[in-house]
Amino acid sequence: MRQKLGQHFLVKGKVLDRIAKAACPQPTELVVEIGPGKGALTAYLIELAERTVAVELDRDLALYLQEKFGPSLTLIEGNALNVDLSQWGPGVLAGNLPYYAATHIITRYLHRPGLLRQAVFLIQKEVAERITATPGHREYGYLSVECQLLAKAEYLSTVPPGAFQPPPKVDSAIIRLTPRIPETADVAGFLEFASACFRQKRKTLRNNLAGKYTLPDRDTAPDLSRRAEQIPLPEMVAMYEAILALPNALPEPPVTQP
Repeated sequence: MRQKLGQHFLVKGKVLDRIAKAACPQPTELVVEIGPGKGALTAYLIELAERTVAVELDRDLALYLQEKFGPSLTLIEGNALNVDLSQWGPGVLAGNLPYYAATHIITRYLHRPGLLRQAVFLIQKEVAERITATPGHREYGYLSVECQLLAKAEYLSTVPPGAFQPPPKVDSAIIRLTPRIPETADVAGFLEFASACFRQKRKTLRNNLAGKYTLPDRDTAPDLSRRAEQIPLPEMVAMYEAILALPNALPEPPVTQP
């Protein structure tokens, strides 16, 4: 275990096989693995891909992996948050992500998937539930909307602590993310709107959006009397576009004095 990196090593063969086959259901030209650790998942991926690239932050583990797999593995020593993961061409992404960095790695990938067609990750169960949550569930929030705007998000299975060495204190889960064309062309603007919608989850949309956007009258569509956690993604996109179409929808920027 690398305590400084928050890493728990996955060792259970059935889980390793499940992740590899979810990422590469048929032989693949390329698979990029994030955080290979001691190479347990790497060994499965190498059997399913013509080329396997692994991005490892820990120098000692990088040297170990290079010696273990030799020329069958292209090893990149570095932080996955700073590496262009699509630079090697079309393929898929996989990895047992450290808990502390999982959300950042996932959202960075979804905003810039490049030629990578899908990703299969093992992450903390709580985060997996938030990413794949649907309206009306407690876990549904901004992260759900952001990820589901950019990808088809699937919760594949739960993984118990005993599958790791040493065991973490929480359950993990396997998720699959398949990038897709967003339902709005204005991704940045919509996500800013969605962030405002969820600013205080117990408040209504009208209360959360007031002061940031010009809003319709209470008797005029869209209906802003509900909470964001009740709104499906397509409806939230429609709300954003309807509000944006109103006169003076966005507040005037502050005037700066010379």
